[in-house]
Amino acid sequence: MWTDNFNFSSTNKQSDYRTVIGPGANLLINGPTTRGSISGTWGFTYDTAASSSSNYNLFPSLTASVLQVFTPRLSATLTDTYVKNNSPYQANQFGLTTQRQTFTSNSFSVGLNYLIDRVATQVYYGNSSYSTGSSNGSDTTSNILGASASMPIGVFNTVRVGYEHSWSDTSGTSSRSNSGQTTGNLFTATYTRQTGQYSSAGIQGSYQLLSGAGLQSSNQQGSQSSSNDETIWNVSLFSTYGLPSGLSVTSSLGYSQVSGDNQSTQGGVTSNSNLSYRFGPAVASLGIFSDFQNTGLNGQNFGVVQTQGVTGSLSYTFTPLVTGSLFGSYVSNGTTGVGNNSSSPNSINWNTGVNLNWQILRWLVMNAQYSYGFWNNGGISVNGSSNSNTGNITVNTVLIGLQATF
Repeated sequence: MWTDNFNFSSTNKQSDYRTVIGPGANLLINGPTTRGSISGTWGFTYDTAASSSSNYNLFPSLTASVLQVFTPRLSATLTDTYVKNNSPYQANQFGLTTQRQTFTSNSFSVGLNYLIDRVATQVYYGNSSYSTGSSNGSDTTSNILGASASMPIGVFNTVRVGYEHSWSDTSGTSSRSNSGQTTGNLFTATYTRQTGQYSSAGIQGSYQLLSGAGLQSSNQQGSQSSSNDETIWNVSLFSTYGLPSGLSVTSSLGYSQVSGDNQSTQGGVTSNSNLSYRFGPAVASLGIFSDFQNTGLNGQNFGVVQTQGVTGSLSYTFTPLVTGSLFGSYVSNGTTGVGNNSSSPNSINWNTGVNLNWQILRWLVMNAQYSYGFWNNGGISVNGSSNSNTGNITVNTVLIGLQATF
């Protein structure tokens, strides 16, 4: 892998050649009552641009998913994802991270599903941790305990209600404004109606109450307000539609609002919509996302931000052995003053690129990719004050890889 901006800097760019040897293993579980998969890789990495003390690294990753069926009405699921890396692309999918820093993240969940007559119930627990492992970094640990129940009404209608209790803690010298503990209570309700053989529609709503020291806001000078209580509510209409010929549509459109003791009320249109269509050897997809997200529950804690994004891709099968794709995304993140600085400008990130896969042999695949990334972080950081890595950041990356499977 070659990149022209290893440190994701707006000035004094430094190019880098990264070499990775990543042995891995896949384990498939296919028992009478147990299904699952476990896969992992160990990336032995060498960077030419890193300092001599840190140009050799080991970056492992692990994913696991297991389903255990006890009876026809009782089952349990377990999932886990572990990543250690120093790429901002893997640290946050919405482009909030613009600094190359080694991090470890782990997301674990376990759930118990039980069918009571016609009512499908579930209780679950999730744990997420994010750590930079340095004295000037930040660590976040979050927990979610929840329950839900759904049942059909008549032939075409389904209702579902749910509740989640969450608690998280952020510590570290780079997390001044949102350091401390935060608790949350989330209530959800959904009504769905089957409108056709391949379509459905419905309405969903949620109400979330957040409280704790981790919600402190910060002004431009870095001074902090007292901790407060915040509420986030949303009402959305949604629909799904699909055709066996290759069309698939899921869409939602609604409105969300954030309000609190020490913060002005903010609202916005929300959406989580995806469209894909297969025509001949090509597949096109388009996605739109807009909502408020509590980042402290699923990774590095930037507080509550308003994220709006568009993604798109076009893949094409040239031959049974050669496939290619074009991809692109645009994401804008805005601060709300809940665990961050409300006066900071929006963070903007967009990426585009092209990818080619060639099945050279039955056991050997070559992958080639070029991507271009642009960031303007607008001063967003985990400490609520200006980010030191400000300005326009551009990154060009070229990747050539070989994967052998035995």
